[in-house]
Amino acid sequence: MYLLVHGEWRIKRVLRVAAGAWLQISDNQRYEKELIKPQDMKDVKILERCEIRIRKVL
Repeated sequence: MYLLVHGEWRIKRVLRVAAGAWLQISDNQRYEKELIKPQDMKDVKILERCEIRIRKVL
């Protein structure tokens, strides 16, 4: 997803976890997973959902 978190643009995978929190996961191994607590959701905006489809090319 394209996210705006605390005024910072991010492209992350988002996983909903217990108690309404979100876990942000990056495909880039340099970045750690980050938990967004429900009380911090007011600082998060979902800008767009992105999908990548990889198909076999002949």
